[in-house]
Amino acid sequence: MASNTDQQAALEQEIRSLQAYANEYSQQYELLTQQLRFIESARGEALASIETLEAFSGLEEGVSTLLTLGGGVSVRAAITDTKRILVGIGAGITVEKTTEDAITFLHDRVTEMNASAKRLSESSGKLQEQMRAVEQRMQEIYSQTQHR
Repeated sequence: MASNTDQQAALEQEIRSLQAYANEYSQQYELLTQQLRFIESARGEALASIETLEAFSGLEEGVSTLLTLGGGVSVRAAITDTKRILVGIGAGITVEKTTEDAITFLHDRVTEMNASAKRLSESSGKLQEQMRAVEQRMQEIYSQTQHR
């Protein structure tokens, strides 16, 4: 039969392992949360772009607008072509598309982002379950040591 000190050492080792798992799960959860925030931000930008492009369909060329340069700076600009749009497709590549094709492309991108966000949310939920299980086991061990 194992001695009380052997049992105590085994419980302490299990607690250390559980704490390592808890730390790892916490870091993974933070990464998933950051990825979800990034996707939500990109999704919001894509939806705003769709809305703007849909408004373009009724505009004539030469219409004046404010063009944001960044850092709170904007300039007045004339839109010379409302039928052809430059769209970033990834990896620093920009292609010219019709307004309708650009809107379709952005809708497809939003659909992909929704699917990615769903997968990340599911992973996040599973990770939270694992974190709760580790926390529960640590609480059980703590209760066992208190009753001795």
